[in-house]
Amino acid sequence: MARILCIEDEEGIRSLLVEELRDAGHEALEASNGPDGLTMIESKRPDLVLCDVNMPGMDGHQVLTRTRALGPDFRIMPFLFLSAMAEPAQIVEGRRLGADDYITKPIEFEELFEKLDRRLERAGLK
Repeated sequence: MARILCIEDEEGIRSLLVEELRDAGHEALEASNGPDGLTMIESKRPDLVLCDVNMPGMDGHQVLTRTRALGPDFRIMPFLFLSAMAEPAQIVEGRRLGADDYITKPIEFEELFEKLDRRLERAGLK
């Protein structure tokens, strides 16, 4: 299946996401903060990134902006935001920066996998 990087500072949420992704047959990578996530994006080149928006230090918007600046291959990498705050302005900002989709917490895994499948299919990875 796909190599998916989960960037989430809350350990419990990150562990649950990684477990669900692996149970679904994906190779799940994980990072607990923005800088580590960006390093993994560069070194592991995941097929898709799931990234929390609100993290200390480097937030999800900064991770996305820096990812897109890495070059052409990174500009098309599917990137989905995770956040407990589903304010329309925040969703619009994420999309303006180049996010492909937005998943609200608490995570509904049926919705998550439907969105993952759609993005991977569009990227020719499914």
